[in-house]
Amino acid sequence: MAGFGGGCGPIARFVLVSPSMTKRCVACFLVMIVPVMVAFSAPPASDAPQPAVAMYHVGVGDVLKVVSYQHREISGEFQVDSGGNITFPLLDKVHVAGLTPTQIAAVLKTKLEKNFYVSIQIEVNVSLYHSKPVTIIGEVGSPGTYYLKGVTTLTGLIAEAGGLKSSAGRKIEVRRTINVNGVPTQKIITVSAHELIGGMGGQLILKSGDIVSVASRQLFFITGEIARPAQYDLQDDETLMQAISQAGGLGKFASQKVEIHRDNGGKKQVIKVNLSRIRQGKQKDPKIKANDVIIVKRRFF
Repeated sequence: MAGFGGGCGPIARFVLVSPSMTKRCVACFLVMIVPVMVAFSAPPASDAPQPAVAMYHVGVGDVLKVVSYQHREISGEFQVDSGGNITFPLLDKVHVAGLTPTQIAAVLKTKLEKNFYVSIQIEVNVSLYHSKPVTIIGEVGSPGTYYLKGVTTLTGLIAEAGGLKSSAGRKIEVRRTINVNGVPTQKIITVSAHELIGGMGGQLILKSGDIVSVASRQLFFITGEIARPAQYDLQDDETLMQAISQAGGLGKFASQKVEIHRDNGGKKQVIKVNLSRIRQGKQKDPKIKANDVIIVKRRFF
């Protein structure tokens, strides 16, 4: 049955030329039949082409599903062996590693039509992705090993792994082994969590062997004579003056004396700081570390 996009189908033509039907009946009939025809003619959303998967290059360990509707005796699933080959009926070993499913279908078609069949139709899909592992660890819903299915971005992998936990920090690292003058060298790519949507995270294409690490939140606490005493996310290379600004500034009765309480290898360390001396350049503005407790002292009159 032809779809309405390319002209009326047989039923529609019959209805339009039938002299026994009134215009009202025709309209009613078309209202009933159009949704049914659209349902049959339009492919399901899940069957829509997926460019990333279509461009996937098959590797060792992948399992291919090959279908020939005219010749089911050659249809089946075939795993790519360590040499990059599949063992296919009538053809024995066929090298497929590095090819896309579309290219593999063309290779099989050419070989089969050469000696065995005439005008055969072959469809190839990857039924099991198992050649390009990546690992994700840290603060995601389901950490573990995943397999790339075509072009996969950092954002896509994190979504597949259940997304970021509420305990996830701002920093995400991708560790990748590259060859530098023939020597395997580790490269670290750092991405901020806010770049996952519309930023670098959506543009960074993962490669086989990548290890993605999502760090936990790094917090510090500030209390005493401060505008907004609370815990805050630690920023990169954040200093005491920046931490005070992040918390809204000093309170009305704040003194210039501040203490930073720090756990230093199981030992309690108290760092005493004078804000006036920092402003005058006489004392260094100390960097804040994760889990520091900053206490702003009260001024005595």
